[in-house]
Amino acid sequence: MKFRMFFASAILLLGITSCIKDEALNMEADIIDMTVVSDAFITRAITENTIQLVITEAADYSNITPIIEVSPGATVQPESGVAQDFSNGKQVKYRVTSQDGKYVKEYTVSIIPKTTLKHTFEDWTTSGVGKAAHPILSDLLWSNANSGIGVLVLLGLKIDQFPTDKTTDCVEGNYGVALQTIKGTTVGASNYPIFAGSLFRGKFTANMSNPLKSLKLGQAHTIENGKPILFNGYYKYKPGDVFTGSNGEVIPNRTDSMSMYATLFKVTKGASADAEYLDGETILTSDRVVATAKWALDAKDMVETPAINGFTRFSIPFKYKEDLNFAANDYRLTIVFSSSKDGNEYQGAVGSKLIVDNVEIICDKIK
Repeated sequence: MKFRMFFASAILLLGITSCIKDEALNMEADIIDMTVVSDAFITRAITENTIQLVITEAADYSNITPIIEVSPGATVQPESGVAQDFSNGKQVKYRVTSQDGKYVKEYTVSIIPKTTLKHTFEDWTTSGVGKAAHPILSDLLWSNANSGIGVLVLLGLKIDQFPTDKTTDCVEGNYGVALQTIKGTTVGASNYPIFAGSLFRGKFTANMSNPLKSLKLGQAHTIENGKPILFNGYYKYKPGDVFTGSNGEVIPNRTDSMSMYATLFKVTKGASADAEYLDGETILTSDRVVATAKWALDAKDMVETPAINGFTRFSIPFKYKEDLNFAANDYRLTIVFSSSKDGNEYQGAVGSKLIVDNVEIICDKIK
């Protein structure tokens, strides 16, 4: 999200503070990154107080040595480079103290044995605090733009529900994912007519000048996961009544549409988790894209069938541009859902709602 006026003011305030206290000690207490020096390490996901390390079952979980990067000047206990026991589902608490000693943050670290290909959306938690607390999936390799909405809520935006949330309207189990386009707001001189619900495999980092670059898309897809051939799942969709453009103007005779696709792309062999990714501008157009399975009303190869509770079951084949070569490249896979296809450009219809459940990437084994 852009939020130009808010962040410009924040930057100005920080600049003034810096002039007054040039020698002030750093008050940040964050774990910026955590990795493991091992061939079994795949990737990691980090939120405000939780870290998930994805490490294959080939590793000895009773002897895992995290390498930790913290805020400048901060200290962490246990220290970086000290082996820990994560066996039998054990979690380890890390405590970060800021350079000025006034702020402390605690992280809970756990291990996931692999990146899953089947998503039932049953397990949810929250991120953020106070009015900005927002729903996220417990699988932190999924992300959404709720954190950006949380900033606006702190600035006075009133909402009944965050654009991305769990719902009991599902195919089976207790929950599915509800993505809803909600009414936007004005921040300073900038107008944001709508905010679309979104969910994606990757990371959200607000980019003020270009919202499409707020998405850092892609999670590790290893050779053990195989070659993606089908993108399957269940959805139901209802567009909102009035479509508006990026300036809030009503666009007659235009109906909102959802967005739903999976994309596999290549990265440099051995690239770290944040080093290479695709964003909202490049995810469907980059020459690094190897294969895509995209929902469209007129998709010739897509199969849709009626399912229970008013859902539609979909099955979309991946279309490949080149063969996979794990000897030369690493690969990353993303799945993207949005209640308004052009929501990143603040175009869509308030009330558009996409519900998804039981999503799966079907793969062939690679010999």
